[in-house]
Amino acid sequence: MDCPRDEGGTAAGATVMATDATGRMLHCFVEQSLRIRDQDYGLLSPVDTPVHLCRWPADPTADPELIADPHQYPRVLDELDTALQEQELCLVRSAGLLTVAGDLEDADGEGEDMSEDDDADTCVLLASVCHGGTDFDLYGSLDPCFLLARLGGGTAELLAPDVLARLQPLVEEALAHGEAACP
Repeated sequence: MDCPRDEGGTAAGATVMATDATGRMLHCFVEQSLRIRDQDYGLLSPVDTPVHLCRWPADPTADPELIADPHQYPRVLDELDTALQEQELCLVRSAGLLTVAGDLEDADGEGEDMSEDDDADTCVLLASVCHGGTDFDLYGSLDPCFLLARLGGGTAELLAPDVLARLQPLVEEALAHGEAACP
């Protein structure tokens, strides 16, 4: 079976630089290509390891709080990047999410759940810092991460959450009917 290509010639299984609305970029593998309503989309997975920034509340018995927009803590990210460099890892402030470049097998962290919730991602604690009296942890996700992007003209544009919410049923339908191309 030939892998379909988008208008810019991107084949499923290739890599692309995806961008978000702020212009940040994320290097991704194209896991699958989809055509929905005459538009090409790609199911992407980051080349580097996705990470989650968590803040610990003052209550020591509480679970850490997942930070939805880690980019709002630039100084914390700088401190975490410095801590990661000791493990030969590099924090990448990429589109859509944070990632860490480097070999996680060399990381000092151990696999653990971020919370006691049975549905929580299994993660590796990569680095911890205390900033302004608040403890922050950076966890590397061991679970696969997939993003949806609009493909065209040799580019990949990550979708805004509201667009993604509208397209999700159509994507699920396309995947269920085997309309996805070349994994």
